[in-house]
Amino acid sequence: MVIIKQLLRNLKYTSSALFLFVIATQALADQRTPYRGEVGSFTNDYFGDGHDRWRSGSYQRSYYSERYRIKRTDGSELRVRGEMVTPWTPSRQPGGDIAYSTLLGFGAFAHTNFLGLETRGGGEVLLIGDISGMEFIQRSFHEAFQMDTSFDPSRDDIERVEDRVALRFELETARTIRLGSRAAVRPYMELTFGADQAVTVGTDMILGNIALAEVWTRDVVTGRLLTPQVDQIPGMSLVAGWDARLNDSYVHLPDDQSVDLEEITYRSRVGLQTNIAFANVFVGQAWLSPIFVGQAEHQRVGMLSISFDF
Repeated sequence: MVIIKQLLRNLKYTSSALFLFVIATQALADQRTPYRGEVGSFTNDYFGDGHDRWRSGSYQRSYYSERYRIKRTDGSELRVRGEMVTPWTPSRQPGGDIAYSTLLGFGAFAHTNFLGLETRGGGEVLLIGDISGMEFIQRSFHEAFQMDTSFDPSRDDIERVEDRVALRFELETARTIRLGSRAAVRPYMELTFGADQAVTVGTDMILGNIALAEVWTRDVVTGRLLTPQVDQIPGMSLVAGWDARLNDSYVHLPDDQSVDLEEITYRSRVGLQTNIAFANVFVGQAWLSPIFVGQAEHQRVGMLSISFDF
């Protein structure tokens, strides 16, 4: 464990060099193949255990194409995401809490498959704090759904993270083990460095037609497995997963905060993917262990995706 944490610290100094290398690599394609699809993922604490705190809400959307590929890769993924992390009320969370933090991220990732190993690697630029504009979106969402008891980001009595711009990188490798034509298990390992520094190991299970998908990505907050081919594969499917993460730093918890990051965190999730009229819908729940020392309890967040067939 000490060796892994030292590796994460060393990667902090090489992240900028890697980012420049990826940007400078010439995008080549042997064949001009069509756009492959897109997929989104919405998570919210209020639609999980009914509260509105900690990993309160997020949305990300990925666009996958084989038209422009980094040399020796199979395809590229462009991703945009927003995330909101909020403290709980002092009466529910005594002894210190996480600061109010939001981010807006823009990233690019390369996908490849070599000797049966599926690899996804790349990075993103993060706007962190009030400069992200996510506070306005959170407030508007609460007003639209009349969530009067939810967290109010305009409060003056809360600690806020400082505005900054940061780089964050992900490198994931996985192997899909097929158990017949409609079932698969997919163990994986992910290395995150830059603004976040962590090592994650876990596995996902897919039951149903969606197990036939060839391209996968992942929700940052819950770890949920996503495929841009979702609107191309009809039928009902069950998607579940679990992972453990060794943390060295967390983008929403800078060193100057009053609480300390948990060294090991866990996530589990389950949901159903099915067709409803002309849309493909995913509904599920994810359980997230405490992210900081002294967190009063774990949390459960709701997960939702809607992909249209046109």
